[in-house]
Amino acid sequence: MFQAQSRRREQLQNGEAASDRIELPWSDGYFAQLGLVLGVTYRSAAVLTGGADAPEPPDAGTEYVPTPEPGHRMPHLWLTPDHSTIDAVGEWFTLLTPDPDPWKRCVSPPWPLRVEPLPAEHLDACELSPHGALLIRPDGHIAARWPDGPPADSALRNALATLTGTGSDGRPYA
Repeated sequence: MFQAQSRRREQLQNGEAASDRIELPWSDGYFAQLGLVLGVTYRSAAVLTGGADAPEPPDAGTEYVPTPEPGHRMPHLWLTPDHSTIDAVGEWFTLLTPDPDPWKRCVSPPWPLRVEPLPAEHLDACELSPHGALLIRPDGHIAARWPDGPPADSALRNALATLTGTGSDGRPYA
């Protein structure tokens, strides 16, 4: 800011016309913080990584690189022409899958869960097979990923119990 004010003062003193735009050497770096805002990665009990540390996306830092890895923000994708992954996230967990029926059979109370169809065109971007799924937390971060489908009928139930800190019956641990 001081550099901009100083440059403008010089222009006025020298009779120069003010430029419409002042480019400062640090402006691109200063405002290129999308990676710090959208690229936050969580590693906690509220993220299931399958026992392995997920690799960091390339160019982590100020540049935002969307990734479908658990712990990262769900990339923005269009599910229908007027409904995106951002719209799909609700008050509870959301499951995105190209094959909703088998996953709906895995859902049971006490946890409310929305199952949303994921268009096949996004399989590569989400690193999923035609039967895989991403479990999205209410804050838009990926809680778990099953690339090839549910490993067992209880996988989704167990994941929700772990993520919410409750038993498989939905009651909090004592």
